[in-house]
Order: sequence, then C-alpha cells, then structure tokens
Amino acid sequence: MKNYLSRIKKIKKQFTISEKERFVATSNGTNYKVFLSNNYVIRFRDENPKLLLRETNFLKQLNHVLIPKILWFGKIDQSFFMIENRLPGQTINLVWKNLSTNNKKNIIEQVVKFLQYQKTEIKGYVYSVKTGRKYKRFLDYLTDGVKQKTANIKKFKPTNEIMGDLLLIINDPAVKNLFTIKTKTSLVHGDLIIHNLLTDGKKLTGVLDWELALWGDPDYDLSRLFYYWECAKAYQEQGTDETFESDYMDKLITAILKSNLIEDKKLFRGKHQFVRAAFYLNSLYWAANSDSPEKNISELIAQWNKKAGLSI
Repeated sequence: MKNYLSRIKKIKKQFTISEKERFVATSNGTNYKVFLSNNYVIRFRDENPKLLLRETNFLKQLNHVLIPKILWFGKIDQSFFMIENRLPGQTINLVWKNLSTNNKKNIIEQVVKFLQYQKTEIKGYVYSVKTGRKYKRFLDYLTDGVKQKTANIKKFKPTNEIMGDLLLIINDPAVKNLFTIKTKTSLVHGDLIIHNLLTDGKKLTGVLDWELALWGDPDYDLSRLFYYWECAKAYQEQGTDETFESDYMDKLITAILKSNLIEDKKLFRGKHQFVRAAFYLNSLYWAANSDSPEKNISELIAQWNKKAGLSI
C-alpha cells in the first residue's frame, strides 16, 4: 500500500492535483488497485497494462454524462494508471434494498434509457477492448477461444452432458444467420451488473468498469442481462441474494420487455440462446480453473439443468 501512496504523491505533483484531494483505497476492480478522492478516481494496473490503455482509448470516444471521462493516463514507478473524474453516488448493490419504490422505478427507467443510448452509438466494425482485436463478425468474437476452453473443461467428467448441450448450440450452422457481417455494431458495455452502476439513491449517476466493452451486436448487453436475471434467481433460491439483485433484475427485465429495446423478438430469442450457451461455457471455464472446481462446476450444471430459458 505504501508504494501506491508514494505513486499518488508523484501523480498529484505531476498533474497539479490539489493537496486537498485525499485519496483513499477502495474495493478493487477485478485487476485494479483503486483510490478515490472527492473529485478523482485513480486506477492502477500492474498486469496487462495494454488493456488499461485500450480501455482509456475506448472511453475517449464516448461522451455521456454517466460515463467517466479520462483525464490522464500514464506510467509512474513501473505502474500504469488511469485518472477519471469521480462520478457521484454508490454502486446500486450497496443501497438497492433500502430505496423507495419510486426511486427504484426512476433508476430502472434511466438504465433502460442508457441501453437505448448505447444503440445510437454505431460503428462499422466489431472490436473488443478485452482482446484488443477487431473481428469480421460478432460471431467470431463470441467463439474466440472456444476450442481451448472446451478442452480445459472436459478434463472434468461431470461436464460431459452439459458440454454436449452447449456445443450442440454453439456449433449449430444456423447461428451464422443470427450474427451476420451486415449487422450494424453499437456500443456494448459488456458487464452491466448492479455492481457497475452508481446511484445517489434517487437516480442513476454513473456506469463504471468498461474493460469488457465492445463495438458489437446491439442485443448483446440485453442477452447478458437476461442471463444475469437467471443467475440472480438462483442466488435468491440459494438464500445468498444479499444485495436483492433478483428484485432489481425482475424490475429491469420487466421494463426492458415493455420498452422498444427488443426490435425483433424471434431474432433475439435465437441470439440469446446462443449467447447464453457461450456464457455457460465461459462460466464453466472459470470454474474449471477456480480454487474449488468441483463445487463450482456442480452449481453451474445444476443451474443449467433447470432448463431456464427465455420466454418473450
């Protein structure tokens, strides 16, 4: 920790940040050390700094009041850092259960509006911040690394049946008709869970953590949200839904279904079936490499076997 505080002192001097800005360590992102002051956020990344640079360049393309602005990016004492303006509020998972019904409704409406905004930001190519690659089709992004992940997962015999199900969907030739080269790509956040959304208790105040962002399929974030809804229900059934994520997701999915976000329901059902299978494969890959692979794999198989799907 001392090393980071020493780096912050040098950063403050280099960028003429007021001494009144007192930076305090907070909960870290997946791969970051994060420090907050009244007006700034400093994120350090000691591993894979190129990803931090890609995220920085991606965010510089965007201009929305809910998206952090990149103020500075650089290297200090062999550590790469990003400085953003600090957006007000707390992440929704910390406060959702205590919000009024009306404020919950306002926040949900604003999340839907943000999803609508994303579809207005259009590019003519597929690009992933995480991989740093452009792809000919969004399907190529979705299937990137499938063979390697499959081989790793199949080392665990209990996965044989579920992997048979998943690969039947993923390898279906008809999938090519769902994600064609002609599909316009739009802004995708890639991880719009409540932990990445800020609120002041009355309204949505920020959308954080863009390292999984894409120029990709316009329905991808929606598919992820339907998958998160499924996971949140599982947490609720297990009695582990401490953040009331299931209640949040119930309200958000209801609002999405009432909106104009899903333009072609039949097409969306097909996309979601494929994307959901890809999510499960990625989750199994994570589980296979986790500290408790048997336990985590077993939970994922149990969830898959409930055959929960999309009904719209």
